[in-house]
Amino acid sequence: GGLSFKRKRVPAEEYFLVSTLPTYFLEYTMRNAAKASLWLAAALILVSCSSKSAKVVERADDESRPDWAKVTVPSYENDGKKFFVGFVEVEGDASRSAAMNMSDEKALSEPMRALVDNFMDQNQVGESLRRDGYFGQRIISATRGFRVPMPSLTIVNRYWETVLDGPHGATALRAYSLAEISAADFEKAKRAYNDRLTANSEVRKILRDVGARQRNNVLNAQAEQN
Repeated sequence: GGLSFKRKRVPAEEYFLVSTLPTYFLEYTMRNAAKASLWLAAALILVSCSSKSAKVVERADDESRPDWAKVTVPSYENDGKKFFVGFVEVEGDASRSAAMNMSDEKALSEPMRALVDNFMDQNQVGESLRRDGYFGQRIISATRGFRVPMPSLTIVNRYWETVLDGPHGATALRAYSLAEISAADFEKAKRAYNDRLTANSEVRKILRDVGARQRNNVLNAQAEQN
């Protein structure tokens, strides 16, 4: 039958202590940033395939897919709040509750990943260096154990659906979770995280390494042109 869901308040002790499960997903994502950078392309393929062949055979409470459950729009802002979507796809006979927990954690890790991306933006870390995930992982490791206060971070919605996956009757379970945080809390977290990173000697070394790597990339590109 359908899986009902009520608003879930995240316990304070889970707020992005880097050793907690949400940050495991963040570190996994940054370690695999080459794949993460292709997330949107993969999402577009998934949507395209879904529209052509993936037939929904069961879904949460027999509802239609909610507007927010889109892997092509992983985050958005509305009415003074920021929203982040978590998504996982597993085999159709996998545990539904486990899949939902995984998508919850993915959604809860997205604000932190956005903070890391923002910091790299501010420090002009190029896209090519982001794709290998090396520097993002080092930045996270440099502040291991630092709590980023996000008191309003909450899972506010969930959705799941089972779809036919392939020509032989195999199915896939898709789970979506929506995390919400006030824009004000997110901005406070961003300032706190940036201040912490800026004052960290290891992070300063990382940024020097970034600059050196990017200069080498430019010189190598120029040498190839000549």
